[in-house]
Amino acid sequence: MDAEVILDRVHREPPHWANDVILPWDEMKYRQLEPFVKSDYWTDQGSVNIFRVVGTQHWDYQEKSWVNLLETGKRMDINLPLHAKKPEYYRQQERKKPMMYYLTFDGLSFYVGSDGNHRTCIARFDFHYSGLTMLHGVTVNHYQVDWDYWHLYQKLQDICRERKIPATVQAYRESAQREDTAGWKLDHYKTWIKFDDIQQAASITLDRKGIEAKIEDLSQAKKRRFFSFS
Repeated sequence: MDAEVILDRVHREPPHWANDVILPWDEMKYRQLEPFVKSDYWTDQGSVNIFRVVGTQHWDYQEKSWVNLLETGKRMDINLPLHAKKPEYYRQQERKKPMMYYLTFDGLSFYVGSDGNHRTCIARFDFHYSGLTMLHGVTVNHYQVDWDYWHLYQKLQDICRERKIPATVQAYRESAQREDTAGWKLDHYKTWIKFDDIQQAASITLDRKGIEAKIEDLSQAKKRRFFSFS
């Protein structure tokens, strides 16, 4: 399917998702969650469901539609003719060169990282008409977040803020273990919380159980204060 043919078919028979908006990768959210990433799996031999690529890190393509990217992408004049010349590139299982890079928090919704926006777009339309789903030989970073730990951290911050407790709460992580061989790695992390009590000029380090105990202690202190004045 050459460049004109694929564009013509998209205009005649647009997929139902053609006008879906390409979502932005939320870098600020990632930085907030990073201390709670308990494992980071990376591989340059991964596979993704091309239709579960929902967004991108690239500013130029965020909030645009897939069909808009196909029609106006800065490098489509290069990538569409290459696709027409060698469509099997998208079907091969070998590592993609140049790399196609994807990020995910849940292994279900993927975002294009540093490279691969135009080829991802082409693959979505090509695979739609070809009845294919999986794109192979791509680089994937899967960040697994400890959401329970994150919510405890948020709860502790909320209590300090609501009660105007003069304290700062900061999250940190440290490497715990790495598993790897050629082409993949899995990093494990340990998260801990630093609680600085400004009024008492004291600093303590809390793990998950420590946070739960601190939340309970602050909650009970509030109740004791309430009943002492009732």
